[in-house]
Amino acid sequence: AQFNIGVKVIVLNNEEQGMVTQWQNIFYEDRYAHTHQSNPDFIKLAEAMRVQNRRVSKPEDVVDALKWLINTDGPALLEVVTDKKVPVLPMVPVGSGLHEFLVFDGAKDKKRRELMRERTCGLHG
Repeated sequence: AQFNIGVKVIVLNNEEQGMVTQWQNIFYEDRYAHTHQSNPDFIKLAEAMRVQNRRVSKPEDVVDALKWLINTDGPALLEVVTDKKVPVLPMVPVGSGLHEFLVFDGAKDKKRRELMRERTCGLHG
């Protein structure tokens, strides 16, 4: 912000380290380590640095927010609040070939969510 360089930042905020959480769900039976942490308020951080900013949480607002970001002079931050548990798929497990990617399985996801709620006393899932 100090030199008014037109850097644009998009934060996809799912309030956790989502890809790491996904690996822990799929490969480590929902045993979590250091993925459910508190994030800072990205809007307040941007304001503290005098960076233009906007936050959206509704999918229908994303297109207009992206247009705003692209057309904003100087540095700007767009925070897009997303669902915590949207799977990032397809993904290739470690040691697998590109043809061995994983896809979304609704039944497995439902079981994982139930187990997660049980293990975290309803906090996650």
